[in-house]
Amino acid sequence: GDGSRDDDDDDDTGDNDRTEGGNATTNDDGGTDDNAADDNNNAQSLPTCEECDYALLTNQWLMIGGVVFVVVCLVASFVHPNTRRRWNAVATWLKINEDSLLSLNAKLSVALFTCQTIQFVAANHANTDGAKKLPPVFGKIMDALSWMSLDLGLAMPGAGCFVPRFQDTLVFESLAFIGVGALFVAAYVYAATKDHTDPLVHLRRFVEFAKFFLPPVTRVLFQALSCVEPAYDAGDEGSMRLLIVDHAVDCRSASYTPMRVYAIIMIIALPIGLGLVGLIGLWRLRPSLLKAAKAAEVSQARGSARAHSDEVEQALNDSLELKNSPLQPLFGGYKPDVAWWYDIADMARRLALTCLTVMLTDQASFFLVSLAAAIFAVVVHVEVRPLRDEGLSAFVTLEHWLVLLAIMVLLLRDTNMFRGANYWIADVVMLSISVALVGMIAKDAFAGCFQEALGVGTSGVRAFIRGQLSHRGQVAPDGGEAGAGEDPVAALTAELQLALAEVAEKDAQLADNETRLAEKDAQLAEKDARLAEKDARLAEKDTLVATLAEELDVAVKGNRQEQDDQQTGPNDQRYQQLAAEDAQRQNYVQATAGANAAPPATKRRGTFVQPLLGGDKQITHRNGEIEFETEDGQIIPEKDYYD
Repeated sequence: GDGSRDDDDDDDTGDNDRTEGGNATTNDDGGTDDNAADDNNNAQSLPTCEECDYALLTNQWLMIGGVVFVVVCLVASFVHPNTRRRWNAVATWLKINEDSLLSLNAKLSVALFTCQTIQFVAANHANTDGAKKLPPVFGKIMDALSWMSLDLGLAMPGAGCFVPRFQDTLVFESLAFIGVGALFVAAYVYAATKDHTDPLVHLRRFVEFAKFFLPPVTRVLFQALSCVEPAYDAGDEGSMRLLIVDHAVDCRSASYTPMRVYAIIMIIALPIGLGLVGLIGLWRLRPSLLKAAKAAEVSQARGSARAHSDEVEQALNDSLELKNSPLQPLFGGYKPDVAWWYDIADMARRLALTCLTVMLTDQASFFLVSLAAAIFAVVVHVEVRPLRDEGLSAFVTLEHWLVLLAIMVLLLRDTNMFRGANYWIADVVMLSISVALVGMIAKDAFAGCFQEALGVGTSGVRAFIRGQLSHRGQVAPDGGEAGAGEDPVAALTAELQLALAEVAEKDAQLADNETRLAEKDAQLAEKDARLAEKDARLAEKDTLVATLAEELDVAVKGNRQEQDDQQTGPNDQRYQQLAAEDAQRQNYVQATAGANAAPPATKRRGTFVQPLLGGDKQITHRNGEIEFETEDGQIIPEKDYYD
């Protein structure tokens, strides 16, 4: 592109010396100018990409070499015939050395956080007005360790040529973080549905992932809000305000608004949202943490021979709520009385140093915020002493002092106290103070960490190469016998450790199974209680329905009786009238048939036969008409009979 090169050997130029991808120009005096235009020309054509000085980018080759090494090792391991046995041996080795690996991981994490924070502070300082580059040797060390920042722009400066526009990087990094988090959540859901031993381990891994990658992602989000007035005359363009990381973006244009809104939404969702969720979750665990602290104090008061930190660790493990909590990485290594807030406060410190300062282009504001955060962190850590492990606490103390020292060196450099040949003094002072801090604060911790890493690393490499857990002198091939230099005590010790690890794993699985069974029994008991309560409510409803049905039946019967009475009243009058007419006819028949004629035995309407006392004749009453049957069987109506 049209990027200019600065061949000036003066170390006191105000050129920014960091490269974070995007539009990059380079300086031969040891620094790179990110997204900067030529100091002496106008904005006729902004620089795009130009070839970097690879002699300065030692970190880039370290990144490439590391990736190539890992790929070659993986391919070679799968090509080798004993691949499965090797991975099984590594898995068993990880189980046996879990405690050592966790302790080593905590210390290495602190080292990574230190390098990450210093890298970002130096990069943010390079964007301030009048910033000077770091001392030569110290600057090269920072370049060599920039991959530990976990930021693609710092670790791989040429990445800006592959993703030239900042908005693409913004969307990619934020959505990648969310996508990885979604994968962890999906793994937790799957493990929970399959009744795995500890499905919450996936959420704990996401918390660990967020502790490493949240600052780089948040810094990119804040970079989307960091704009600056250009140092050149905009000409016909009038007043301009450009995005620091991408001078092709005008912060006053309509096209910048969506990027700004997206960055604000992501800032609320990721650093602020996740921080509040973690703080609320830790606050809910606070009673259990304080209870564990009291249990440890009681055990110490009873004369326990174990150290206080071991008692606290045992008390935390005895609490299932704390042991299985997905927030365990946020409180696991701290003292219980400060565990519910300290890690969140430490993350806020890291974000203030690495992300908030990226928006401060004025040197006064930058040093005010960074120095205040660094000094306050040192004082709080020294006074509170939040960590249970003294070795880890020494590492964290060293981290705070190194960050403060780096800021002081940046401030000292910007004062222009060192010029020309005296510039090497800054290097000597910086490196000497760093070594002195390591020696005074964390000498024993560093020595112990180095020995532990060496021992664990060599045993892991042996387990992977040989394909089995063995002592020195034991050979790897199947069916092979131990070599002549074999130590039987070491062999028995290794076998005993393996057996104890398997027994401990089975005990842990049994305990987890018993815990899950107890939880299921409690759930079943709760369901039975709810079912009994529902049955009682149903019985009450049945009784109420029966009562209502009885009352309704009585009401219906009464209504029907009343209707029947109303309907049968006129019919009874008619029946009585007919009965009276029948009686008159019977009297008449008796009077005309003779004195010996007997009255009818019934008053019912219908057909009946009444024998006569005086002979074989019969009187028939059919449907209201009187008929007589003669001796010869003829039926004669009443009127015809008498006629």
